[in-house]
Formats: sequence, C-alpha cells, structure tokens
Amino acid sequence: MEHHLLCTSSSFLLLFLFSSIPITSQFTFGSSKQASDHSNVTCIESERRALLQLKHELKDESNRLLSWIGEGCCSWEGVGCHKITGSVLKLDLRNTVPLYSDDDYHCTNCLGGQLTPSLVNLTNLRYLDLSVNNFSTFQVPTFLGLLKNLRYLNLSNAKFDGEIPHHLGNLSHLRYLDIGLSSSGSTIKDLGWVARLSSLEVLVLSLVNLSAAQDGLRAISMLPSLTALDLFGCHLFIHPHLSPANFTSLSSFDLGENNFSNHMIPAWLGNLTGLLDLRLGDNNLSNPVHGLFEQMTSLLRLDLWGNRFDVSFFKSLCNLSNLTYLDLSSNDLQLSIPSEIGQLSRLAALSLFGFNLYGSIPVSLGRLTKLQVLDISYTSLTGVLSEDQLGKLGELQALFLSHSFLTLNLSSTWVPPFQLQQLEMASIKVGPQFPGWLRTQKFEELDMSNAGISDAIPSWFRVLCYDISSLDLSNNNLTGNPLEFKELKNNNYRFVSLSSNKLEGSLKSFPSDISSLDLSQNFLTGEIPPPYVGQMDASTYFLKLSGNRFTGSIPEDLCKLKSLSELDLSNNLLSGKVPLCFGSLQFLWVLNLANNNLCGQIPSSLGNLGALEILHLNGNKFIGRLPSSMQHLSNLVIFDIGDNGLRDTIPAWIGGMSSNLMFLRFQSNNFYGGISDKLCLLSSLQVLNLAHNNLTGYIPHCFNNFSMMVSSEHGSILTITYDTTNLQNYKGGNELEYSFGNLVLIKSISLSTNNLVGEIPDGIMDLAGLQTLNLSHNHLTGRISEKIGNLKRLETLDLSMNEFFGAIPNSLSTINSLSFLNLSHNSLSGEIPSGNQLQTLTDPSIYEGNSGLCGKPLPRSCPENKSPAENDPILDDKDHGEFDWLWFYAGIGPGFALGLVGFLAILFFKRSWRYAYFEFLESASDRIAAMIAWKTTRRARNFH
Repeated sequence: MEHHLLCTSSSFLLLFLFSSIPITSQFTFGSSKQASDHSNVTCIESERRALLQLKHELKDESNRLLSWIGEGCCSWEGVGCHKITGSVLKLDLRNTVPLYSDDDYHCTNCLGGQLTPSLVNLTNLRYLDLSVNNFSTFQVPTFLGLLKNLRYLNLSNAKFDGEIPHHLGNLSHLRYLDIGLSSSGSTIKDLGWVARLSSLEVLVLSLVNLSAAQDGLRAISMLPSLTALDLFGCHLFIHPHLSPANFTSLSSFDLGENNFSNHMIPAWLGNLTGLLDLRLGDNNLSNPVHGLFEQMTSLLRLDLWGNRFDVSFFKSLCNLSNLTYLDLSSNDLQLSIPSEIGQLSRLAALSLFGFNLYGSIPVSLGRLTKLQVLDISYTSLTGVLSEDQLGKLGELQALFLSHSFLTLNLSSTWVPPFQLQQLEMASIKVGPQFPGWLRTQKFEELDMSNAGISDAIPSWFRVLCYDISSLDLSNNNLTGNPLEFKELKNNNYRFVSLSSNKLEGSLKSFPSDISSLDLSQNFLTGEIPPPYVGQMDASTYFLKLSGNRFTGSIPEDLCKLKSLSELDLSNNLLSGKVPLCFGSLQFLWVLNLANNNLCGQIPSSLGNLGALEILHLNGNKFIGRLPSSMQHLSNLVIFDIGDNGLRDTIPAWIGGMSSNLMFLRFQSNNFYGGISDKLCLLSSLQVLNLAHNNLTGYIPHCFNNFSMMVSSEHGSILTITYDTTNLQNYKGGNELEYSFGNLVLIKSISLSTNNLVGEIPDGIMDLAGLQTLNLSHNHLTGRISEKIGNLKRLETLDLSMNEFFGAIPNSLSTINSLSFLNLSHNSLSGEIPSGNQLQTLTDPSIYEGNSGLCGKPLPRSCPENKSPAENDPILDDKDHGEFDWLWFYAGIGPGFALGLVGFLAILFFKRSWRYAYFEFLESASDRIAAMIAWKTTRRARNFH
C-alpha cells in the first residue's frame, strides 16, 4: 500500500517518460514566455485550422485554450512546432490542476467533449498528451491510429470509456503509450495489436480490463525494446509457464492486482535479473519458490503489499543489499521484524503498515542510516521506541507510528539527528508531558491525537505550528488558550484538529485558508469570530466548533466561506436567528445547529441548500411553521427538528422531499392534525420519531412501505462520512444517543404521547426489521394482534397508557430479542404468556394497571391456570365480563321508554301537576332570556 512519502519514492515508469523519448528538442513549445523568442516561426495554415476545429469541439470551462487566437499557432498554449518548418510536432493538453467534487469526477480545469478527426491533419505530430481530462462517455477515437509519426501518446486518466481500438497498433514508431487509469469501463479483449508496436519502450495499461485477453502477457512479451510495463489492476491471468525470453530488457514491471495461477509467483520472474522495480502488490500471493528473489540482485524497489508472506521470506529479502524501497504492508501472516533488517543498508523507504507484526523493534533497525521513510503504523508492535533505534537515522523525513502498542521514550532535551517533515503518533503512548524534542523539527504534518498528553501547549510550539499544513492534537488533555494560525502562502489544503481537549479562552480569529478546523469539545467561550479572509481565496470546507460555550449570534461572515461543506456549531450557547445568507452555501452538506438557544422561524433560504444531506436544528427555540421551501432538499438523509416550539401540521410534501431520507425526528414540538399517508413514500426511512406532539387521528395503514424497516438488512450511507454528531432516539424507555456511524443499525418508530386513536394497523406488523416500537400515551384501542410475533428483531416495545383490551398474544413470547417491554395501564386481561425471552422480563410494573391480568410476574395467580381463549369473555378492570355488559346495555332502552310513558301519563291524568310543570318551564325560559339580554348589553358597553 502506497501512502504518505512512499508515493514520492522512485517510480521507474517516470524515469522513461522523457529520457527514452528524445523528441522535444526539435520544436518550440507555446507559452507566453517563448512566444516572443520564436515569433518568426510560421504556422502552417492547414494545421492552424485543424487546431481551431479541435478547440471548437472541446469543452473548455476554464478557458485553458484562450490563447488559441490569431495566426501564430506555434505560440499557442500547449502547441509545439518545428523550429524551421513550423509544423506542429507536439500537442500537450495535459491538465495539471485536477479538482474533484464529493462523488463525481468533476474537474473545472479539465477539457471535455469529443475529439475531432481534424487531428489527422497534423501529419507530423510526434507527441500527444491528453491525460487527466474528462472525455467520459467517449471511446478512444480510432483515427488516432492514423497519426503514423507519433512517438508519445498519453491518454491516462482521461476517462475514455469502452474498448481501446486495435487501430493504435498502426503506430509503429510509438515509444511511449499510456492509456492507464482511463475508466472503469475501459477494456481490451485482444492484445495482439500491441505486438505490432515494435519500437515501444514504455507501456502503461493500469486498470484497463484485460480479463478477456487471456494470452495478453504473451503478446506483450514479444516487444523487444520494452523497458517499463505497468499492468496494475488489469484482471489479467498470469500464466505460470510464460517464456521470459523477450522480457529481459524490462527494468520496471508492475503486476499488482491481477490473477496469478494458484496465487503463486511464477518461477520465470526469477530470470528477470535486470529488474530495478518490481511490484506484485495485492495479489494474495504465498511464499515463492526458494531462492526466487535472491537472483534479482539489481532490485532497487520491491512492492509486495497485500500478500501472505511469512517471516522466513522476510529474512530472505534482507539479502537484497541494493534495495532502496521495500513495501510489505498489509500482509496477513503474523511475524516479527527480523534482526537481519539491518543488512539493508541502502534502504530509503520501509513500509510495514498494517502488517500483522508483533514483538519489539530490533536495535538493528537503527543501522538503516539512509532511511528517509519508516512506516510501522497499525501494527501489534509493543515495547519502547527509544534513542537506540532512532539515534542514527540522520536522513529520516517521515515517521509513522500510529495505532500500535509502542511507547515513545525520548528525553525532552534530546536533539534528534533528523528533521522530520511528517510525524504520525496517533494512539500511542507519548505523554503525559508535551514532547520537548519536537521543538527541533520543522513539520509539515503532525498527528499526536489520543497520545495521552496532559499538559499545557508550550509557547515554542505555538510558533512552530504556524507553518504546519496538517495538525491533529485531538483527544488529549491539552490546556491553555487555543492556537493561533497565520495564512500560509501557496497552500491549498490545511487541516487543524484540536478537538476533545481542555482548551479555554476565546477564539481570536481563524484564517479562511484552513480547509478543516475542528475545535469541538473544549471549553472555549466568547463569540465565534468571523473568518479572516486574506489574500488567499477562502477554502474552508469543514468548520466544527461544537461542544463549547460560545455565546452571541452566528456571524453572517461565515457565509463568505463559499466552499463550506460541513458546519457544526451544535451544543453551544448561541442565540439569535439563523443567518438568511446560509442559503447561499451551495456546497453545504452538513448543517448542525442543535442544542443552542436559537430562536425565530426557520429561514426559508435553507431550502436552497440542494446538496444538504444532514440537517440538525433540534434543541432550540424555533417557532412557527416548517418553510415549504424545504421540500427541495432532495438529498437529505437526516432531518432533525425535534425539541423546539414549532406549530404546524406535518406537511404532505415531506413524503416526496428525499428518497434517501433515513432519519426523521420531529419529537417534542406542537405538531397537530393527522399523520399523512404521504409519509409512507419515504421507503428508505429507518427512524421515525413524532413523539410528544398533538397529533390526532389514526396511524396510517401503509407503514409497511418503509422497505428498510421491512428488511432485516442494514442500509448503507455511501456519500456521508460524518461522525461528529449524536442522534437522539427512544429506546428501552429512555432517550438515547447514537453516533452517526451507527445510524444504519437503527430501525425505530416512536409515536408516543400524542392523541392517536384506533387500532394498531397490520402494516406495522410487517416491519420485520423493526427494533423499537413506542406507541405509549395515546388513545389506541382494540386487541394486540397475534401478528406482533412477526417483529422478530424487536428490542423495545412500549404500548403503555392506552386502551388496549383482550389477552396478551402468545406470539410475543417468540421475540427472542425483546429486552424492554411496557404494557401497563391498559385493559388487558387473562394469563400473561410465559416462555423464552418473556421469562427474563420479571418487573411487575410492566403489567400494572391491567387488573384483569394474572400469572407471573404478578402476585395474582390465574384460576385453574386457565388463560382466556380468543373467543372467551373479556373482563374490564372491575372484573365485569363482556357478556355482562351486553345485558346492561340491553336493559337501558326499555327502562328509559317505560319511565317516559309513566311520566306523561301522570301529567295527562293529574291537572295540578300539569299546571305546575308548565309554569316551571315558562319561568325557566324567562330567566334564560333575561340573562342573555344582560350579557349582550354588557358586552356592547365594553366594546364601545
């Protein structure tokens, strides 16, 4: 695995890029500086027109071809001409500034569109470079095979799609061909045409699918002049019996990520004794035949990451005395570092990253005096790393020790013989004191997160960190004021994390060229300062200030950070309103303002945040209604506005706002009205929390449309890596917090403490993946369905404080995952089911308030151990049967009719009673009329 400074180690493919192709001395190269030096070179008109036609067909968003005007095409950017004839020999349109968006390959500096056949008119063209552009959806054009004079063709990482045309085999003068990393859809089904490129010296086909070209390596081996071959990730079958006769000229050979027969290194590789660079990474290879690598005494670079080699093989490599680069990272077998490692005296880079290493670091490692890069991170190494191992490594530039079990024991007064540019010591024992020997270094990158440091940040380090482009001191116990940073020149990316410490005081300012600033979980006070926007463009992508004690309002100057992708100001003491200008942050995909004192209405401008995936506004004092503009948040995954004072119906448009919505929490507001059936359109929903509102009506029958809750499989979040927030949700009778990374594991519905009526719809019983169901504190009625046993993954069930009657279904005892149950304060009756998981739930309060229940864990036993069947009479909380109530209701009607007839008969036959009764009615009507007149007069006076 290549990373960090290992990437800067010698890549021998690049050695041949210009040294083996001496074609640049015959032509001028268009640039503003050289244009005046060669202004007398005449451009051939037909070739000028061909270039203009090419420009017309290309998409050039950044105007890279702005200089392509006028008659002198030899002075145009990227164009090189013959010094005498003016014929175009070189066309270099390689993009040197790739810029990527979150998911898609999108480069604002890339050329795109379609290549025009007018290129064929450049008959003397020898050099063509279209690399690192974006020609997606287009194949490599076949007419390139007509450029017979080409010596150099580079189409790498240009996103060409489809099959590579065999017409390129007509370029018999070609010396360099690179069509690697072009597209996941690039294929070659037959490599026979490559054998016709008899002059070829460098061939790069990395990540081109060659799985159908089973005899491809044999065809390539027929190239007599080939010195560098890159077949990384081609899915090529490596035949164990290939004759290596024509590979003897190879100096660089990359066979990483291919299909080796029986995962064995073929013996013929041992005959390539002239190899300088051999890469066999990520092939799951086992130990090779004895003595295979010992024959390759010329090897300078050996890359064997991602295989299954043992300690004996490791020892054998120590005899390759010329090695300058050795990568054995990410191997599977456990082993220790052999003491023979000291024999590799020329070694400049050693990577054992992710190796299942154990034991301690041998002292012989200190004999590698030429070592510049040492990576032993993510291992099981133990013991102490001291001056004995590091004291003689005078050329060391990068040291990676993170996530091992090492303890760093270096004196604070020690002066190292090296000057480190990169140091990573995350999650190893460094503290408790801040390491004083760091003052002698000049870091570009420093990671001492979770290093056990409990100390104040020294003043000398505050000066040292001015020039650091990547700094991570998170998860320590650092004290003092926060660090101050100055704007760096010519630096596009800076990362600073001081989160989870004990820093105090106020934050003075921060430069907007810091790409990621994380000061969360400290004790910072005062107001959030506006970003300092200096000469550099604002390039802040991530700003995390959560978990502090910031006060005041949110500064509107944050809207100047136009590249902002993540803003987390949660868990502070902020007040005031959300700035309206937040709607202009078009790249924002995380906005977390939770748990502050923000007030007013939610601004409708937030509906303009089309890229937004996570929105936390919970735990504030927002009022009013949800702005309808939020229906345009089509990428939303988490939507949490709980614990506010919002008063609105749940709008139907929420059902259509985002097909990706997984977490919807409206808890503890004043939402009223019914639950719209449109909510069921959210098929990806895994958490629905509408608890503690004023909702009425029935639970929709369509909840079984929540397909992610129906399935027992977990969802996936492909575009989000956000893990700095907590998600609140009801479980086990309490409001719990889940980290974002665990969101895909939660499946929950909570509708408690509302005014819902009716029965539990059968649709809920189809949610086989549901873990939490809380319908407590409503007015739900009916029987608990026997289908509740379908909820096999249910962990929490709360149906308390409702009006359910009948028996507890026996199927409830079949839910083995149930750990919390509350059926209290209903009208349930009969014997409590026993068996399986229910036997572990022994708290009687689970069933209290149901006087008709009997059996364990209640002290009241059932008569004759008989439990009511489905058709048995139902008892209420006064032990009255359902049949008794039927007789009661049947007697009410006749009794009322008989009493009325008797009263009317008395009035008919008894004149004195009849007169008294009608006088009473007349007097009562007079009093009511007088009262109404008096109240009407009084109200009129008050009004005037």
